[in-house]
Amino acid sequence: MSMKINLGAWNSIFAVPSSVVDEGLKFSDGVKLKVLLYLLRHSGENMSESDISKATGVNETDIPEAVEYWVSRGIFCENNGTYEPERASNAQSQPVAEPKQTVQRHSAAEEIPAASAQPEKPVTPHIVAKPQRPDYVYVAQQLAVDEEFKMLVNEAQTALSKPLSNSDASSLLMLKNTCGLPCEVIIMLIQYCISIGKSNIRAIENMGVRWSDCGVFSIEAAENKIKQAHLASQSFNVVKAAFGLTNTGSPSPNQLKYSDCWVNEWKFSQEMLREAYNRCIDKKNTCDFRYINGILQRWNSAGIRNTDELRIYENRPAKPNGRKGSQNSSYNINDLQRLDTIDSI
Repeated sequence: MSMKINLGAWNSIFAVPSSVVDEGLKFSDGVKLKVLLYLLRHSGENMSESDISKATGVNETDIPEAVEYWVSRGIFCENNGTYEPERASNAQSQPVAEPKQTVQRHSAAEEIPAASAQPEKPVTPHIVAKPQRPDYVYVAQQLAVDEEFKMLVNEAQTALSKPLSNSDASSLLMLKNTCGLPCEVIIMLIQYCISIGKSNIRAIENMGVRWSDCGVFSIEAAENKIKQAHLASQSFNVVKAAFGLTNTGSPSPNQLKYSDCWVNEWKFSQEMLREAYNRCIDKKNTCDFRYINGILQRWNSAGIRNTDELRIYENRPAKPNGRKGSQNSSYNINDLQRLDTIDSI
């Protein structure tokens, strides 16, 4: 006897972590939930921001912010451009650490639960410290009695070229009263977000919370923060052009950090960036920012700034043991240039 059960829509289901409801739902919105559900439904597939936008109706510029939100909640963690379950990666490391400490050092056995719980610590503060938007009744009351807040709402409406909803005004009041950002700093924040194409109030709110966490409570601090962000963004554009990357979307925090270091701190030219990129591709057959950073870090330590200096460095005379590896790291590029000049005479 053959049987068939038709569950209709339940024939095709996918899992949603309980923490999404328990911890992340209160401060999420429709945009974040749409992006999360689409990502979970299509796990294991390669997706672009354009694909997500077409399927969900979410603006492409809002998608990185939504993904970042779920990363901050501990739903995902980023690993070389791939998003993985945060807690699954923590669980893998726990069985390895416990047997070693219990067997070899009995005195430290009581410390094992605390040590194994450490990976969860970065997640908890985000949940506890996340500010909550005030309700609409309180917002209406503040608009009636707080002239500074009323001015802020008017300035925001002018900058965004649209009337603010109750929810939008609630976000601004949260940034002002809960996060402690002065009104002039919030106005600068709004103008900066507009300039980078993130003019929706959720993006402004998220960035404002980060500014508060970083102590950006003055016009001078805001100017420095914006300047740093512009430099990091420009440096990534330099790196992207040197590597020949296209359709990269929004850079990750690590990509911005590496790019800022290579271009603004170590002052490498596009020629040298391209050389490091080519060597990475030859070795790993993929663009790995961490591997490229290792190459550039060695060149920076040796004082190498162009391909001529790199040629001199790589053809440097061997030490008595005949090796050119780490034994030669004490060579200075200026001394090597003098040796190269003598050899050519």
